[in-house]
Amino acid sequence: MSKAHTFQLAYTIKPIKRIHEPQADTARAHMRKHMGWEFVDGLQTTLLGEIELASGTQEEKRREAGKMVRKQIKDAFKALDVDHLVTFTGSLMVSNLKDAIELEIP
Repeated sequence: MSKAHTFQLAYTIKPIKRIHEPQADTARAHMRKHMGWEFVDGLQTTLLGEIELASGTQEEKRREAGKMVRKQIKDAFKALDVDHLVTFTGSLMVSNLKDAIELEIP
């Protein structure tokens, strides 16, 4: 049985090369406006959202949460055709799960 968990994602998106800054801006804007997550006023790189996690141990839920959010971001970057031009580094905090989950997308 799955259960809804709220999360907070703090992140940074950087271009792999300086000339790809416009693509990094596109990815940043997409994260804020089109991922279905709530933008936190005044914090441009912090989002709030909700995910459904299957029951299991804390570690199983942490792995599942990280995989789910990472996949959504990777899929969005691929659809924007910026996946090979930007990097993503983030810290994911999920309700009722201890410790932040580090996310990296090369």
